[in-house]
Formats: sequence, structure tokens, C-alpha cells
Amino acid sequence: MKQIKVLVVDDSAFMRQTIKAMIEEDPVLQVVATARNGADALEKVIRFKPDVITLDIILPGDRDGLAVLHEIMSTRPTPTIMLSGASNETINYVIEAISSGAFDFICKPSGKPADIARIETELQVKIKQAAESVTVRKRTNNAAQVYQREDLSSSGGVQSHSQLIIIGSSTGGPKALQAVIPQLSEHLPAPILIVQHMPPKFTKSLADRLNRYAKLPVKEAVNGEILKKGHVYVAPGGLHLCVSCNEQNHLCVDLSSSPPVNGVRPSIDVTLRSLVQLQGYSFIVALLTGMGKDGAKGILELCEAGKQVHTIAESEETCTVFGMPKAAIETGRVNEIQPIYHIADTICRQFGLRGDD
Repeated sequence: MKQIKVLVVDDSAFMRQTIKAMIEEDPVLQVVATARNGADALEKVIRFKPDVITLDIILPGDRDGLAVLHEIMSTRPTPTIMLSGASNETINYVIEAISSGAFDFICKPSGKPADIARIETELQVKIKQAAESVTVRKRTNNAAQVYQREDLSSSGGVQSHSQLIIIGSSTGGPKALQAVIPQLSEHLPAPILIVQHMPPKFTKSLADRLNRYAKLPVKEAVNGEILKKGHVYVAPGGLHLCVSCNEQNHLCVDLSSSPPVNGVRPSIDVTLRSLVQLQGYSFIVALLTGMGKDGAKGILELCEAGKQVHTIAESEETCTVFGMPKAAIETGRVNEIQPIYHIADTICRQFGLRGDD
């Protein structure tokens, strides 16, 4: 396999060496340079032409990590993984960075041996996927017209009286959600659930950001609350979001700290599985960019239970990582494959609406 060249940007000399050592534990990965601040980073991006960049959110001088990211994306677009702590300030920066084009983010190691081992593996995997995303994008952009609209079944839309919309995403999800949620019609007659793979704290910031741009109210889901039509609920990081019916037959949020599924919590499969017991409901499920297969089994279980499901998968041409949509497509139960800029309108069409209504 061709070596992947990495640039490490961090203001701490100790952290630069720590991250470099973590990365180079994998022989496929080579740290070609390190940078201590924004100006140093931008100069080395041009000089070394890295395949992937790891970029600290907090940098000294007149350019923080977000400003550096914007300059990288405008001068020499390069897959960039943001590194940060988990303070409220950096969380907001991370959400802004991913929405502005960063590939993904990783929380910095705390110093605990188990934490360092986990982050080392996560860092190596994400760097490889970030490098691969460029190859995939070049390949699919040449055939983008193939995916403009591909109906895999003759579904006539959602017909039952009660509906629920579920959107699942992972790597690249915040940026994808920002392309979808603000374009959803304010007249949608169904609750919308978002399951985005993220740690605790980050999902609240994501919900707040989406709420600023959406026509519909967006919030982080709270245990026990009743789902309202035309409202968007984001599953909290670190908890599975299930749906149940209360005594008045209203749909309610049921949060769970049960073990991770597919290595994640919240898991899209867990949310979809909870819908099997609902009677008289039909479902629209949209699976967006993300690594892994989360969501595919849940779609199969809903269909095998005889539920009316219209499934939409984001097409490879616009995915940051084509893992989850691809796994869903391979089930044979996906109705439509759409680029991200058509997803909102595709959802709205199931209700006879347009995305900009």
C-alpha cells in the first residue's frame, strides 16, 4: 500500500511528538512534517503536500485551528482531522470545523494508557479513511451523473396516517446534516430523529447549530419527552435513542445507556429496532455518510417485520465515507440513492412537499 504523508499541527512540542509516534506505529503512515502554529502549518502544507493533516483546534497567534482550516480548504484542500479537548469552547469549534470541511475529529489523549491506545488506533484508522476519501471522490466525480436519481423500487411514498423520519450519519455527518436539515419543509407532518455518531457534549452543540439554520426547531432529545410533528430531535452522545408509546399512545423518547452496538452509542440500528413494536406507523429512513454498517440491520428488521419503510441512501459521490450508505444499499431494501443536495427534497416528496416549502 502506498505510504500516506501526514502533517501534524499542534502548539505543544510534547503533543506533536506524541501524535507523531502514534501515527508512525502504522508503517503505512509517515509524518512528513510537524508545525507549531498557523503560519508554520500553511507554509508546510505547500512545501510538503501532505495527504492528510491533523490540526489542533487551539493554536497561538492570529490564526486558530478554525482559521487555518479555512485557509487550507481555500488554497490546497486537504483532508483534515481536528484534534481537541472536550471543553465547551472547543466543542463548538469542532462542530464549526466539521461543518466547514474538516474530515473528522478526535479528542486528545488524557494520559491514561487505555485512552492512549484507543486514540492511537482511532487516529490511524481515520487518517487512512481520510486519504481514501480523496481517491473515492476523484473516482466518483467522473461519474456523478450516474447517481442523480436512481429509484430501486416503485414506492409511491408514505401512505399511512402516522409517520416518523429517521436520519442516521457518522463521519462527515455534521456537514451533511447542515446540507439537509435547513432545507426540510417547515410543514413536515412528522417528527424527525437524528442519530449522529458523536461523544457526549458534542451532540448538544450540533443540535444548537442546526437549530440556528433550520426552519424546524432542532434540539437534543430528552428522556421521556413526547415527539412532536415538525420537530427535530438529536440523539445525545453516549446514549441510545429508542422510541416507545406512552399510555396516551404518544410517541416518547426512551434513552438508554445499554452497551454500544456496532461499536457506537448512539446506534442507528438500536433506534430502528425500537420502531418494530410501533403499530400504525410508517417510516422514512435516510442513511448519510459514515464508516461502518450501522443502520443496515435495522432497515432489514423493519422491512422483515412488515413495516412500511421508504429508505434513502446518500450516493457515493457526495459521501465523506461511503460505508453506511453502501451497507444499506447492499441489503436490497434501499428505495432511492441520492446525492446530499437532493436528500431533503427526497424526504419532503414523500409527503407531497418540496424541500424549500
